[in-house]
Amino acid sequence: MKLKFLALACVVALGGCSSIIKGTSETISVNSIEKGTTIYVDGAARGLDSASVSVKKGKPHSIRAEKDGCQAVTADTTETFDPTSLLGILLDFGIFSIPIDLMSGAAWKVEPTTYTVTPICQKQ
Repeated sequence: MKLKFLALACVVALGGCSSIIKGTSETISVNSIEKGTTIYVDGAARGLDSASVSVKKGKPHSIRAEKDGCQAVTADTTETFDPTSLLGILLDFGIFSIPIDLMSGAAWKVEPTTYTVTPICQKQ
C-alpha cells in the first residue's frame, strides 16, 4: 500500500509525460517580409522584422505585424494534440498523468512553429 501511494505521489509531483518530456511552453518564430515591421505576440512588442518567442502551450496566441503607414495584420497560432501525453498510459494507466498534461497545456503543441506575418503597405 505504501509503495502504491509513493508511486502516485511521484506521478502527481512530476506531472504528465508531455510535461516532463516536452514542457509546457514552446518557441515560435515570427517573420515579416516588410522591413521595419514591429512584431507583437499577445500584445507585447517582441522584435523588429523577426522574433523568436517562448509561448505557453494549451491556448492560442495572437501575432500582429505593424509598420507606420501600413495596415496591421493579425494571425493566431494553432494547436494540435501531442501524442507524447499518451505515454502516461504506461506510467499510471493515464489516470493522473494525462489529465495533468491536459490541464497544464503540455498535451498540446503549437503547429506550425514558424509564422510569416507582413503588414499591408501601399507601394508608391
